[in-house]
Amino acid sequence: MLNPIFEQLGTFFFVFIRVIAIFSAIPFLGSKIVPVKVKIGLSLLIGIILTPVLGVHALLPESIAGLAIGIMREALIGIAIGFMVKLVFSSMEIAGQVAGMQMGFAVANVIDPQTSSQISVLAQVYNLIGILIFFTLNMHIIFISVIKESFAIIPPYGFSVTRGMMDGFLTMTADMCRIAVKLAAPIMVSILITNIAMGIMARTVPQLNVFVLGFPITIILGLVVLLFSMPFITSVIGRAYTDLSYNLIDLLKMGGRGG
Repeated sequence: MLNPIFEQLGTFFFVFIRVIAIFSAIPFLGSKIVPVKVKIGLSLLIGIILTPVLGVHALLPESIAGLAIGIMREALIGIAIGFMVKLVFSSMEIAGQVAGMQMGFAVANVIDPQTSSQISVLAQVYNLIGILIFFTLNMHIIFISVIKESFAIIPPYGFSVTRGMMDGFLTMTADMCRIAVKLAAPIMVSILITNIAMGIMARTVPQLNVFVLGFPITIILGLVVLLFSMPFITSVIGRAYTDLSYNLIDLLKMGGRGG
């Protein structure tokens, strides 16, 4: 009679551990501005919702060592999922940093409330755009379904780090750099053309102070290009989120089958 109850409690416990590890690793929920009570509350809520519909059962281990190993495995899965989500947001931040330096925002930094570190103004803009697109495309709902699917692929005690997973992480890191270059490309190309034009003007008109003239021009031009390239940026970020959902499932399958 009590065995099904203990199975449900064990399943709920491991669901909670995996979910709170994910929430601690993803950018917007893992930041310091989100109170720990909120993270725990959301994890408990999702655990209560998912446990009855998962179709997996896990009794709590009788030994402390077994319990510790189970917790570490679930935490590793959650951190891995959160890390892959963070890679996409990192690509946006890198794009903003690179584009901001080209525009002359190298010394114009702000405090990022998520990490409590200084980042470029434009990097923060890209970051906020990424978060807005994330919720606009209902990626938070898809993300919860991926969490549910992760238990079908890797049940409690079923996770192992494989070479395929490590190769997948490296591939996603390379994709992050590619996405960052694509996002920063419109501003970088326009600023490069502007700098070439300013160099030609300095040659033909030596009296012209290109340093004084060029600084406001690059900032205004960069902001205008950012505005007009917003559909392109939205498309690239949306595609990155779509690919992320598939990549998460593929990597989890590699960890679930032990190879």
